[in-house]
Parts: sequence; structure tokens; C-alpha cells
Amino acid sequence: MSNVVTLPRESVKSVAKKVHINREMVARRREKTYEECVGVGMTPAQKEVFLVVDEWWRAYGFGPSIRDICRIRGKGGMGNTAEIIKRLVKLGVLKKVAGSGRSVRPVYISFRNLE
Repeated sequence: MSNVVTLPRESVKSVAKKVHINREMVARRREKTYEECVGVGMTPAQKEVFLVVDEWWRAYGFGPSIRDICRIRGKGGMGNTAEIIKRLVKLGVLKKVAGSGRSVRPVYISFRNLE
């Protein structure tokens, strides 16, 4: 019974209901590996942006800005690069914190095991 958590939940009538969540039954999402990320069907531009972000993380230990990605790719449009990043997040190969600069990272990099 220690794995069951009871949370209050309000309905439309403002009557508190309790929701029981069994933590053992909640499926854990497994992050993709580098090979799985590269194997995802990406356009050449998406693959180029993914590889830039991956190499930047390996070299510096933090995410590149959109300007950095544009400069490395040799492209001038930051809007297109931002759209490509958004699509890569939807594909599940990159993670990004909304409204935070330099927060782009590959999904297989977790902050717990950074060297």
C-alpha cells in the first residue's frame, strides 16, 4: 500500500474526488539511444541540426543557441532552424525547455550522468 498515492481532484461541481495512482503500474518511458535517434526518419536538414546539437553537447557540455546552429550550418534564417528544432522535439530525438535559451539537448543525454 506504500506505492499507492492519493491525490485530491476537483470536478466541475468543485467536489473533491480522490484519484489513486499505483506507481508500480505507471509505465516508465525509455529514452532513445544515439543509434535509435539517427535511425529515425529525418530529412537531411533535420539530421544536420541533430548532429550539430549532438556534437555541441559532446564538445561543450551545454546546448547551442539557435544562432550557433545557424552559423555552423551556414544558414542565415533562424526561423527555419527553430522550426526544424520544433519538429525534432516532436519526433522525440531532442528535448527543449520552452522559453529557455540553450536548452536543446539530445534525449539520450540526461543531467544525472554528465561527465
